[in-house]
Amino acid sequence: MNNIENPNSVEQSPEVMKLPEIEVQEKKGPMLLSILLRGYDHDFGGHQHELSQEVDNFFKQNPLNEETINFLKEIRAIESNGIDGETLFNMALTRETNETETLSKFVSEYKNPIQNLQEIRDKLIEALNNLETSLPSELMDKFAEATSEDISMRNNNLEDPQKRIKQLIEFFKPNAKTTKIEKIIILPTNFLFDEKSGSCMFGPNNDMYISSHIDNPHNMEHEFLHSVINPIITKLEAQLTDDQKMKIVELASNNLKYSQEYGEEYYSLLCEEFIRTYNDIFQKDDKPLTEDDFVQKIDSVSDEQFNDAITNNDILRKQCSQLNISTLEELKRRSKEYYDKFEKNDLRNIIFSLYQEYEKEKGTNFEQFVLEQFSKRI
Repeated sequence: MNNIENPNSVEQSPEVMKLPEIEVQEKKGPMLLSILLRGYDHDFGGHQHELSQEVDNFFKQNPLNEETINFLKEIRAIESNGIDGETLFNMALTRETNETETLSKFVSEYKNPIQNLQEIRDKLIEALNNLETSLPSELMDKFAEATSEDISMRNNNLEDPQKRIKQLIEFFKPNAKTTKIEKIIILPTNFLFDEKSGSCMFGPNNDMYISSHIDNPHNMEHEFLHSVINPIITKLEAQLTDDQKMKIVELASNNLKYSQEYGEEYYSLLCEEFIRTYNDIFQKDDKPLTEDDFVQKIDSVSDEQFNDAITNNDILRKQCSQLNISTLEELKRRSKEYYDKFEKNDLRNIIFSLYQEYEKEKGTNFEQFVLEQFSKRI
């Protein structure tokens, strides 16, 4: 008999990963990237922090040079069909680590192919270095002070991320051979990013970098879960037929596909929905939004709250604009149309039911359960 192990076989009693070491480190690359992108697109990122206004004022007097603008246009930076913010973040992080092998692996596994990846990365790092030399010392000192305070606050509260990661490990029981993370490096808050924004990168030596706002630990959990869910979906890939992959795209919400620009690539949609269904719904003892829930939700909203939301929520504003909805009364009148187009999420319903069943299981981990059960539901 052939004793070669099937790489897709499921272990009976896999070793659960240990709680990784967690530390806080500053990496200037991502921060410089956020400044660069704000100079390129005033609407990029968040505008809540006072440093946001400082950066905007700087670029009013000192716009980016033509060479940098042309480079960002050429790669279609942060455009829906160009190089997205997450990939640029991973590139910027290599400014300090100089680790490009994991960047190539990240792009090959999770993104559409990028021609001349190394060349684009090198040009981006050059643009970040040139930007750093052009920024006034007063502005950089303010960033340094805010960053130092953020790092100090995080270091004084390391028990919180340790507790959160420990709870996730206890629930998912990640296979130590699948999730090979030994150290989590939490980056300080990026003050030009929206509070809800986050990103992660898998570095050398089984390190994982997480960028998340200090006031949004929920997002830190989301980013960590990519190290658990993504490799499970990679294994699941081998079980799925082309028809099932197409079905996953059909079942996913238009909100995730289009409004949040995850596109029609089943792998990214599946990873993100598994994480969001746990992080946003199941973990909070909530349930997926039904049409009746949606109607009740908007019935409880005042005109003032709606106007405030449509002003400050880019996604809501974009979705209402697509349906030519400008008032709360119109949204209520066309609630079914809005729900069906943006909020309906059959993929979430399937994944939510898996979480419910998994919670009752004994003696198995989440990877085993998904590999045994998911393809039967599609």
